[in-house]
Amino acid sequence: MIRDLIQTQISLAIGRLQASGTLPAGLDAPIEVADPRDPSHGDFACNYALVASKQAGMNPRELAEKLKEALLSPSLFSTPGENEEGVGGWRLFGSIEIAGPGFLNIRVTDEAWMESIAWANERGASLPKPPRPVPDAQRINIEFVSVNPNGPITVGSGRGAAFGSTLANVMETVGHEVHREYYINDGTNSEQMRLFAESVKSLVEGLPFPDKGYKGDYVHDVAAQLAGGAMSRSVDEYQQLSQTAMLDSQRMDLSAFATTFNTWFSEQSLHDSGKVEQSIDHLIKNGAADEEPVRRKLKLAKGGKIEDVEVEIQPVEEEDEAPGDGHQALGSGPGAQSLTPDAPTNRNTLWLRSTKFGDDMDRVLRRKDGRLTYIASDVAYHKDKFNRPANADKLITILGPDHHGYISRLHAVLAALELGAPGVGHQAYGSEPYSQGPAPDAPLSEIDAKIYGSKEERDACRAALEKAQKELEVIIFQIVRFVKEGKPAPMRKRDGNIYSLRDLMTEIGKDAAPHLSPEEQIVVGKDVARFFYLMRSHDTHMDFDIDLATKGTDENPVFYVQYAHARICSILRKAEEAMASGAGHQASRSGSVPDAQSPTPGAEGLMPGAPLHPKESALIKKVLDLPWEVQRCAEDYGVHRLTTYAIELARTFHHFYDACRVIQPEEPELTKRRLAICEATRHALQGALKIVGVSAPEKMERAESAAPVMEI
Repeated sequence: MIRDLIQTQISLAIGRLQASGTLPAGLDAPIEVADPRDPSHGDFACNYALVASKQAGMNPRELAEKLKEALLSPSLFSTPGENEEGVGGWRLFGSIEIAGPGFLNIRVTDEAWMESIAWANERGASLPKPPRPVPDAQRINIEFVSVNPNGPITVGSGRGAAFGSTLANVMETVGHEVHREYYINDGTNSEQMRLFAESVKSLVEGLPFPDKGYKGDYVHDVAAQLAGGAMSRSVDEYQQLSQTAMLDSQRMDLSAFATTFNTWFSEQSLHDSGKVEQSIDHLIKNGAADEEPVRRKLKLAKGGKIEDVEVEIQPVEEEDEAPGDGHQALGSGPGAQSLTPDAPTNRNTLWLRSTKFGDDMDRVLRRKDGRLTYIASDVAYHKDKFNRPANADKLITILGPDHHGYISRLHAVLAALELGAPGVGHQAYGSEPYSQGPAPDAPLSEIDAKIYGSKEERDACRAALEKAQKELEVIIFQIVRFVKEGKPAPMRKRDGNIYSLRDLMTEIGKDAAPHLSPEEQIVVGKDVARFFYLMRSHDTHMDFDIDLATKGTDENPVFYVQYAHARICSILRKAEEAMASGAGHQASRSGSVPDAQSPTPGAEGLMPGAPLHPKESALIKKVLDLPWEVQRCAEDYGVHRLTTYAIELARTFHHFYDACRVIQPEEPELTKRRLAICEATRHALQGALKIVGVSAPEKMERAESAAPVMEI
């Protein structure tokens, strides 16, 4: 609230200076309200005078003086909407100092801080939402995890699950409509899925185990579920049954990990409905796919600049996409797709001319024998995804490490679909500068002539790519390395079996909270695992410290944050008990100590004569930063900021608690004020933890900590 209000007041002050002729019109420098490097310099700092001075034709310090004068004028000295004298309002700015070449160092009044605390408590559970609705709310489909249904959710996929579900929560919080989607790679003739089915069949029916079969414990678990039925089933039947069992297990594990989906979308359903063939026909008609027996590959220099185009004559048996190189968040894909019974087996290879849309090589859509590749499914799938939510504005696809090549590939898929669509053509191209190409209508270069048949085709393809890049965002999360005793820890069981996400939650819960029930331990394991996965930016490699994660003390940053919340709940309970027994009337759950005149006091009941302690104002400021942090996460997807924020908020609260006694019967007004601050802090902790999918317990047994909580 305070940052937003200061920014608004600076904008109004600039407008007044422009209206008076002191500043010229048309200034477009950003207004940024930041934390000062040294807290002793003030509550906030603004560098507008520095960044706008050149446009304004004024010395930065001179501009800063003018801005300071305008900000401290009576009409802006009180809250917006009050009269010129500020009657009935409250002062925002306590002081403004000019530092260095033109920084504004701003201090706000105690009145402003306490008004903000009342505002935060009124918002309650809505505190994380930015004060203003997002101006360009969108309907967004977010696809994440999407691993093959032939194994459990692994610890590697856990990072994608934590990141994807938290990003979805963030986008909803700021006002977007979000649809969470899981893409099931269940092609009937997937080589991997058939091998999985054959492995299960061999175990159930006592047949020889297939070469390269799946040998994990989970395969035996599926086999045990299917035993006792028909004495003999086909591989196709086993594939359906084992896939269903595996998906049920994945759903349970992800649900325990606070990760749910609106849609579990079947790849095979695209084939069954005929949508794959329909999409292929569309690509052939619009010129994005053909059977010309050549393949183009781009020779790229640094920065992605095209140096040359290699044109390969297709060999008798073309080199196809590597089996299992499918659309996946982490693992390999479904391999070859089904061959329809009536498909001819001696046709030419069908190519997606993806080099026309920024990909580094053309891709095979359909092999000579009629089998469709995974990318054929991707074409139909990306078209269909815009139905969830209805008329979706944007698709976000979250993929795992080593999938950077999929960014241009999937953009090419969507661009190929867009080619020739209404509003996407030669006239649409050029609405924004194309980053790597000539202006519209420029002649074909030597390189372009090897890719496109005409400048019109080039411009239309690039227009389609521009649209695709706006509508589809592919996010890659990086590798997570598990560490024990300071050394990399291969996450496999002693018998070589896969170490699943549920195994991780179970291990953490047992070691960190041995006194709890197995069900409660899973919740603890979920909380710790999610928090740890989210403590670093998704686009950097991270170390997951198993030793720290399994500690039950506040050295563990998750428990450090949760202890802060539990301590606040304890304080509020004690205050209620004191009021119930001492004052003789019902305590207020708002967190304020009520009196006869003001059972639920607002800001006017929180204005004692004593000035705020520095630890009080520091805590209030941190509480009010939550909606601002959420907004930043929505803009650049840096959801790790929320775990950082939660730790910093807990630390700031503990500093406040150590310096400021909350319940003081001899000081009822001071008690009321500090309880209100505690209640707002509780809302902020709850809000941040809810978005990242971590619980906020009201009571916790606190073990002694051997060392302070980790710094981040």
